[in-house]
Amino acid sequence: MRHRLIRGIFSELLKASKIEKIVLILPFIVLILDADIFYFAWKNNEKNILIASGFVLLLSILEIFAALKEIHDHVYALRRKEILEKRLRKIMKRIERPTVRKIVDKFMAEYPKEFDISEVYHVACSLIDEEEINLKKK
Repeated sequence: MRHRLIRGIFSELLKASKIEKIVLILPFIVLILDADIFYFAWKNNEKNILIASGFVLLLSILEIFAALKEIHDHVYALRRKEILEKRLRKIMKRIERPTVRKIVDKFMAEYPKEFDISEVYHVACSLIDEEEINLKKK
């Protein structure tokens, strides 16, 4: 129960792509460098440098939060799509000669408010294409 937020953030970071991880590392590098400049300006009482480095420090922190939010949204969308695919596959198995329309209608009857119809339609189309490719290989 303790540190649930931190564990959740780290699990999302592990699922993030390499580009997203790089985008998150760069603001940390800038933050460290700017913190050093900020400390130097603080010790030497350089007000102009202190104000400028404080502004860049704030921007670095905001960039880190923005990158974390973007990673969270991406992982959330992937999880949501996986759940949708799993449910649609179950429905496909129950339907004889499944079509996109049959799958979407059946799914929307069972889960009317969880997913938008456009989400369901696109995933159903990809599953039907996948099924046709598998049938052609056999």
